[in-house]
Amino acid sequence: MLNRCVMTVRAKQPFLDWVKTRPEFAKTTLDQWNEDGVAYLLPMVEDERDGLDSLIPLCYEMLFERELAAWCDDPQGWPAKRDLVTFLQWFEPQLRSVVIDLVDAPLEDDEA
Repeated sequence: MLNRCVMTVRAKQPFLDWVKTRPEFAKTTLDQWNEDGVAYLLPMVEDERDGLDSLIPLCYEMLFERELAAWCDDPQGWPAKRDLVTFLQWFEPQLRSVVIDLVDAPLEDDEA
């Protein structure tokens, strides 16, 4: 068991509406976006609901930027309003408080 929790974010319609402003993504659907996403490792929490309430204010900016960057690598093209309220309107964060590593090999960071 790892001393981390896992958070994923599911896109909501406002995010998809922003994505579709780019012609190359005009036919993208929520199902396509949410089919496979990024799992973020965060500090361990005891309870999923309390964990969301305590972790989201601390990390929503990074999550928001990473999700936007997946579709537009130029921050000038991102929406100007990226506050917590907007993040929660655009995404549904989901948290899993238990992470079990079933691989018998050390964790590696390819960005280190």
